[in-house]
Amino acid sequence: MHPDVEKLLQLEDVEREIARLRAEVAALPRRVAEIEAKLAGIDAEIERARKSLKDIEANRRKREGDIQSLQQKISKYRDQMLGVKTNQEYKALGGEINFAEQEVRLIEDKILEGMLETEARERELKTAEAAQKKQQAEAEKEKSQARARTEEDQKRLSELTPRRDALRQAISPELVRHYDRVIKLRGSAMAEALDQMCLACHVQLRPQVYLDIMAGETVLTCDSCDRIVYFNPAHAAPAEPASPRPKETVETATAETDPD
Repeated sequence: MHPDVEKLLQLEDVEREIARLRAEVAALPRRVAEIEAKLAGIDAEIERARKSLKDIEANRRKREGDIQSLQQKISKYRDQMLGVKTNQEYKALGGEINFAEQEVRLIEDKILEGMLETEARERELKTAEAAQKKQQAEAEKEKSQARARTEEDQKRLSELTPRRDALRQAISPELVRHYDRVIKLRGSAMAEALDQMCLACHVQLRPQVYLDIMAGETVLTCDSCDRIVYFNPAHAAPAEPASPRPKETVETATAETDPD
């Protein structure tokens, strides 16, 4: 394999790893933001549950005040009943008392419903607070892992970047320009050649070109995709051993050449 091709293969591997690390480093802040957004969602859920409990409690106090007002009316109507002079007035006050008592019962039912709703909301709040505590612990762990991974990736990038630069400087500038142009266009600049075919675009290579690629004495490109092609002997099928000549054939040939 041509030395420049070997360097280009190394360069492509290094640049792919650099791209992967950079993408990972860029993704980590987004992951942290997702974690914090999830925590914010749980916080909002808890806040809604607490507000709901406050609203229920406020409604309960209002209804208790309404009951107190109605009971005062009932007491007032009963006092008035003692001083009425006609049966019609007595019945009217009795009707007012019955109406107020019905209102009291309806409000008491609402208060009971509110108590049941309070219990349900308190259970929801307790569950949400437990989830919040658990999620906060997991979030801190994930953020710590993300920070550690970022530091590891940055360290690896600081090692790979000089290696990439050194490889680029060790290759012919013209070849590096070709490499950059093809990788920008195709996403990859290198292609293995095997069985007289470019494995990147799956186009058949001309026989002489394939032989030259196998020889590895020059840098060649695929006529179809323009990638730099190389041959890896380790991937070639081993040559089949020659079949031995049949014994009788050997004996016959020997007999024919015997002068006697």
